[in-house]
Amino acid sequence: MAQEQKDTEQESPTGFNGHRDMSLDEIAALHPGLAIIMPMVGNRWWNVYYAAKESNWQLATFQVREAISLMNKGVQTRPRYGEAIADYIANDLAPVLAALGEKDFAGFEKAFHAATDRANEYHEEFKKGYLVWKLPDHPNPQVDYTPRD
Repeated sequence: MAQEQKDTEQESPTGFNGHRDMSLDEIAALHPGLAIIMPMVGNRWWNVYYAAKESNWQLATFQVREAISLMNKGVQTRPRYGEAIADYIANDLAPVLAALGEKDFAGFEKAFHAATDRANEYHEEFKKGYLVWKLPDHPNPQVDYTPRD
């Protein structure tokens, strides 16, 4: 039995990070959780609003899709949030994407604020009510929201 375990340990794959070999468990531990991912989502969400406000529908849609991609990555490391995130994407972000597709700022703005409120409600439901996202009162100075199409 001890020999079998030793053989299995020796066969476990590793990865080299440029400095040392790392086990799969060590590599997995480096994957970010939602505490790292959600600020990136918030930054995308900030850009969504100001892109839409400038009628840059392509950028706004891209930013929503990137936020969704980040949330789905978060589910990989924090699966307990999977159902809530899937529901949020289907029920709260879908109307945002639909309004963007229709190039309807009034409809977008309503859906955007409803989705923001729902995200903050999820924080409450998961006992993290101290996390409240709010839209900054200015566009992200790092982004040019000028439509390109």
